[in-house]
Amino acid sequence: MQVLRVLPEARSAHFERSRPSPERITIYVSGYGDLDRSSVWPSAHRVSLMWAWLWAFKRRWNVVQLPEPLWLRALPLTLSVGLAVRVSDLVCRRKTRIVTYAMENNDPSALLRGIPGGSRGVAFGFVRHLSGWIFDRVALASRGASDCYVAVRLLPEQGGVELFNDLPQECLGEEIGTKLRRVTFLGALEPRKGVLDLLAAWTESGLGRAGWELAMAGAGPLADDVARAAASDSSIVPLGLIGRPEMHELMITTSIVVLPSRRDGRWREQIGLSIVEGLAHGCHIVATPDTGLREWLELHGHGVLPDEFTVADLSTALCDAARNQLNPVEVRASLPPLDGRVQAEDWLCRAVSE
Repeated sequence: MQVLRVLPEARSAHFERSRPSPERITIYVSGYGDLDRSSVWPSAHRVSLMWAWLWAFKRRWNVVQLPEPLWLRALPLTLSVGLAVRVSDLVCRRKTRIVTYAMENNDPSALLRGIPGGSRGVAFGFVRHLSGWIFDRVALASRGASDCYVAVRLLPEQGGVELFNDLPQECLGEEIGTKLRRVTFLGALEPRKGVLDLLAAWTESGLGRAGWELAMAGAGPLADDVARAAASDSSIVPLGLIGRPEMHELMITTSIVVLPSRRDGRWREQIGLSIVEGLAHGCHIVATPDTGLREWLELHGHGVLPDEFTVADLSTALCDAARNQLNPVEVRASLPPLDGRVQAEDWLCRAVSE
């Protein structure tokens, strides 16, 4: 079975949370900042937008996996490649299964922000019409993503929809080591990720004075703010941009992973890769209320911040997590035996024989 996966921006997680195979080809237009070249499959190719269209015609694909239709920045790539496949199907009198993995969990009103009121209905009507012709199956990453896609009426009408929580399996081949008194932030150092809130909450919490460490891994416009905070507080450790091996080493000894993201314009945290990484390594999570894993995290004893949380709320959540840490063995045992993305991928590809 020949499968083509099309990515606007490739991340290491796209390859690490999937199954490599000679029959599965990935093409991507650009690499995200956290893409580690060592994680990229030999069967993956970086291409231009024009070459992405040509790849659609290059051979007989059984399945083509496109970016989700609500990844608005990627919409030109998604629709153009999808239409290229459908036109090719008409010419060659065949039927290629086109599928997607959908994570967008925003409010429809936020997605439409910036689009003039009179053209909003037209814009979404256009996307809805083309998506209805292009997509056969949609795997949803969370209940929030399901609610979002139902609200904007972008799901296939014939029932080709399934929900797979975007949960990892435990990190394989790794012994559960000793967890240090370490809280870790892993992500872009920018306002929407809650970096300034976290620095303020850390000071207010007093955890640094109690022997805890705040490790901050990542790069971005607030790197200087992190450096200044670290200069005045030795419990804050700025690590800069780290590679995948360093990330695993950090998570092995991390007790608590924190991600206090806030909505910004049309953006909302969909899942939070650091949440996924932390769970795979048995960490206690303190998460933004916007993550699509909110209900699952609350059910399994992790900390989820309240809507419109304050610095004081974040400080309290960090202290609660420090006092009532979840057992790393139990955290890992709560995860599915197979990564949620792999489950979704298997289901999407089975569409060929059904």
